[in-house]
Amino acid sequence: MEVTVPHDLGRAEAKRRLEAGLPKLEQHIPGGGSLTSNFVSDDMLQLEINAMGQRIPVAIRIEDDRLDAEVSVPVFLKMMRGQIADFVKVSAEKMLQKP
Repeated sequence: MEVTVPHDLGRAEAKRRLEAGLPKLEQHIPGGGSLTSNFVSDDMLQLEINAMGQRIPVAIRIEDDRLDAEVSVPVFLKMMRGQIADFVKVSAEKMLQKP
């Protein structure tokens, strides 16, 4: 599933804000889940959200004017696909808003 989050920050500032917001993100995962993150390049962030005993990989490409996220929802959580997409989108929007 794809999620796009527009911004007007430029690539470097968007990356800086994502990096700053990642430590807080884990606290907001429903059900007390966990998060691991790794920048695999200057414009690609790999996340792994662990929630309800399931692993949800998220690849976020940072562009000059948007974030493009590819979320791989496991079969067990397909019924929560919309809520997972909303969580990723809202979380990214909040991280981008914080200076």
